[in-house]
Amino acid sequence: MLALNSRHVDLAVDDLRTGIGSWRLCNFLAWQDIKQRYRRSTLGPLWMTLTFGIQIFTMGFLSAFLFGAELSKALPYVCSGMIVWSLITQSINDGATLFVTSSRFLTQVKCPLTVFLLQMLWRNLIIAAHNATVYIIVAAIFVVIPGSSILLWPFGLFLVVACLAWIALVAAIVSARYRDVPVLINSIFMILFWLTPLIYFPEQLGRKRFIADYNPLTHMIALVRDPLLGTTPTLNDWLVVLAIAAIGWIATFLFFARFRARVVYWL
Repeated sequence: MLALNSRHVDLAVDDLRTGIGSWRLCNFLAWQDIKQRYRRSTLGPLWMTLTFGIQIFTMGFLSAFLFGAELSKALPYVCSGMIVWSLITQSINDGATLFVTSSRFLTQVKCPLTVFLLQMLWRNLIIAAHNATVYIIVAAIFVVIPGSSILLWPFGLFLVVACLAWIALVAAIVSARYRDVPVLINSIFMILFWLTPLIYFPEQLGRKRFIADYNPLTHMIALVRDPLLGTTPTLNDWLVVLAIAAIGWIATFLFFARFRARVVYWL
């Protein structure tokens, strides 16, 4: 077991500082990933938005039909929630394979590991912003007007991304050592989809509402979704996500400092 000492901490701090300082490189690499993905495609990213839009309209109508909700409320609710859900799941799933897929660079060039982490997060934020055009259309159709709580939206998104950053970093390190982790994470998300209020409202669970209330993803999604729908996230939502971000990053930094040097050898 690699013992944690001051040198490991200093190197971890330097990795994080250098990675954040290389934000221009992260931005360039993220855009290159997106361009490479849709190279030689006639419609390019529009395919992704069309697919997402079809999925949203299908789930919205299904939610209204199965749970008896008004379509004017169900569709914006499902759409805004699924945008955040896609950001969360894609970021963590990509994080689980982050260092493995970047092994050809990590084993040949000495660079901060956090550069790849920030590149992945920024790429998924760009994709989420592109998918948000679907919500803009839905909000325009059903006249969903955000209130003053929209001013809280950037702070909620920042906290959610902060949580995703440490979860993805831990998943990336563990997956470099144990290659079965990405499959496990994907299976967990398949279960969490039904335990998270995405196509139903928490109130519709009745006495079983604790299923949603004790799900951390419920609070993370609420911080971004509620301001878009004109409602304000509860104080409990803010406290839960803030605690997840703070405690998670403290534990992740210690974990990162201890095993950062081992990642290249595991690849």
